[in-house]
Amino acid sequence: MHEYSIVASLIDLCEKEAKKHHAKAIKRLVISVGRLSGIEIHFLEQCFDTFKENTICHDATLIVELCEVVLLCSKCHEKSVVSENHFICPKCHSEDVAMVGGQELHVNSIEIIEEER
Repeated sequence: MHEYSIVASLIDLCEKEAKKHHAKAIKRLVISVGRLSGIEIHFLEQCFDTFKENTICHDATLIVELCEVVLLCSKCHEKSVVSENHFICPKCHSEDVAMVGGQELHVNSIEIIEEER
């Protein structure tokens, strides 16, 4: 389960950003996860809820946005979103395609609660 190490890295990133911006807590963390990233979303959410205690993220909400698989065809240069694991260009039916989306993990935003001054 690599979801544990992903959550540890996310919490570490949140702690670094909170320190940099003098935040007292993280309110919300929004991430994008590719459908073919190999990350089990429900495990990731469970891990986050378990390990956020006693961290800057203790009251944070994790929002996970699922990214679809995007193919780029080398023959017709069309970018296409595919809903099934069928790696053929839907426009020209070429098999000469590259996956350009669907395996990613990105932090989209970290919403902080600032310290009162």
